[in-house]
Amino acid sequence: MVTVDPNYTIIIDTREQQPWSFNHHSVASKKLDAGDYSLEGFENILAIERKKSVCEIANNIVESRFKDALERLGQRKYSFLLLEFDLDKVLSYPIGSSLPKRLWDKTKITPTFLLRNILDWEIKYNIKVFFCGSSSNAEKLAEYIFRKIFYIEHNLKTKEQNNDTK
Repeated sequence: MVTVDPNYTIIIDTREQQPWSFNHHSVASKKLDAGDYSLEGFENILAIERKKSVCEIANNIVESRFKDALERLGQRKYSFLLLEFDLDKVLSYPIGSSLPKRLWDKTKITPTFLLRNILDWEIKYNIKVFFCGSSSNAEKLAEYIFRKIFYIEHNLKTKEQNNDTK
C-alpha cells in the first residue's frame, strides 16, 4: 500500500460561524453543498456535519431545510455527523440543555424522539454519527477522518492508475 504525506487542504464552509482551527493543516473557506467540512478535491464524496449541542439538533429536527441537508450529506460516499456532546445529553434532554426550564413542559421533543431521529439518519442516509463529548474530541476525530479518507482515496486512485497501465 502506498503511503503519502497527508498534504491536503481542509475546506470549511463559509457559513460555519465558529469553525474548528485545524492547526496542523492548511485550511480554506468555501461554500460547501453538503456539510460544514470537507477536503479540497473531495467535496463531492466527503462531508462532515458538526452539531454543537442537543438544542441545536432539537431545533434542526423540525426544520425542512435540515432534512434537505441530510439528504445532501447522504449523497456523499463518506458522510459523518459529529456531535460535540455525549449520548447522556440526548437521554436527559431537556435537562441540562440551554432550553429555558419554563419551556421544558411545553416541548414536544423528547429523548426518545431525538434518539429515534438520529438512528433514522444513520439508516436512511447512511450517515455515520459519532457522539464525541466535546468540541476538541470532535475536531480530533474530524482530523482522523480526513487523514483516513485521503489515504483510502489516494490509494484507490493509485491502484486504478496502475491497473490502467497494465
